[in-house]
Amino acid sequence: MSLAIPFHTLSGPIDLAALRDGDMTAAVIGDTLAKLPRYNGRTGWPWSVAAHSLLVEHLAPPDLKGWALLHDAHEAFLGDITTPVVELLCRTGGPGVEKAIEAAKLHLDHVIARAWGYPCRSHSLAIRQADWLALQAEMAVFFGTSLSGLGPAERQQADAAVACIQTLPRLSWIAVRDAWIRRAEVLAQRGLLRLPPALLQPHPVSPARTGHHPQRDARP
Repeated sequence: MSLAIPFHTLSGPIDLAALRDGDMTAAVIGDTLAKLPRYNGRTGWPWSVAAHSLLVEHLAPPDLKGWALLHDAHEAFLGDITTPVVELLCRTGGPGVEKAIEAAKLHLDHVIARAWGYPCRSHSLAIRQADWLALQAEMAVFFGTSLSGLGPAERQQADAAVACIQTLPRLSWIAVRDAWIRRAEVLAQRGLLRLPPALLQPHPVSPARTGHHPQRDARP
């Protein structure tokens, strides 16, 4: 029997070791990803994981748009651990760190996939390509890198992604959150995924069982 892993939220604690469908609703995931910055916030204007996910979904093939929108949903629980951070952790902690991070992502991907009624597509080459093109567009917009090395088809898609980014730059996180949730609802209406139901009761994570005491731990 595994011990609970408490994760505190505005609506109460949840258990990362035993997530329920209601812990992963469109409102929860969309809200969290819209507040979570890409590139550790080092962009010219706020650019969130939710905005990135909308961009990847825009670039993905029609039959994969459901998972494209959800491809980074695990970051609602893990945070956006950037590639340079992973490389630093591996240098200081050993290569096992990267394996542990990837295993945690894959585990959460499967949990999220079940909750959303969508096959896990973590290893989809098409989604990885869409994610890579979104990355190239973000790098060009935010950090001035060149798209000149891309092939004609890739360049066309990357240019479209750049244009898409430029339609969202000054939107508030609330607008991005609402756009992410609306897109999830549209894809659900098309039968490409299933929206998890909201919880009626908070997750029963017991301080006695976990050894975690929020009031005591909140003291300086």
